[in-house]
Amino acid sequence: MSPCLATVWTSLFPLAAEPAKKAPPGNPMMQSLLFIFVMFFILYFLMIRPQRKRQRERVEMLEALNKGDHVVTTGGIRGVITLVRDREIVVKVDDNVKLTLVKSGIARVEPPQGGEQAGS
Repeated sequence: MSPCLATVWTSLFPLAAEPAKKAPPGNPMMQSLLFIFVMFFILYFLMIRPQRKRQRERVEMLEALNKGDHVVTTGGIRGVITLVRDREIVVKVDDNVKLTLVKSGIARVEPPQGGEQAGS
């Protein structure tokens, strides 16, 4: 390499001209463990904690199911609960059409539609 090219090279890339530095003092294993620990807490607060909260809310919703609640199943069927048992419910879908479902098959509870509100 010519001296002129070496000068241009070192002026454009100053890190290439510096000699390699020694590793910083400290235990690299501790740095790795600290990184893993920090990543775990980030994942906990971004993923695990919100998922547990949603799961707890779902369990509370399923436990609070009552006769007369308007529900939507995980398959998209809408109906009104007519009977609540220990692990299953009976949902009235239409006149003379009732389905027996497992409680976990309920996706959400909806407010009653316009003309069917209680107290009207």
